[in-house]
Amino acid sequence: MATRTRRPRQAERQARSAQHMGDRRRAAEQQGPLTTLPVAVDQLRAVIARLPESQRADAATKAVQLLDQLRQSIADT
Repeated sequence: MATRTRRPRQAERQARSAQHMGDRRRAAEQQGPLTTLPVAVDQLRAVIARLPESQRADAATKAVQLLDQLRQSIADT
């Protein structure tokens, strides 16, 4: 039996993770927007965590800025 290389195992793990996150998102959407929001934030956090370390701080800063802008926009309406 041939052993698997690192890349296929990593690809399989990423596929399982993506499937799980998709399943979580669909289940949350069935319960409504207030349930979907934390799942969406978790997905964003997971994407940022997978970035190279040198890019994480910038991505997190941009995400916070966008969330702050959205919060302000909602508060203004």
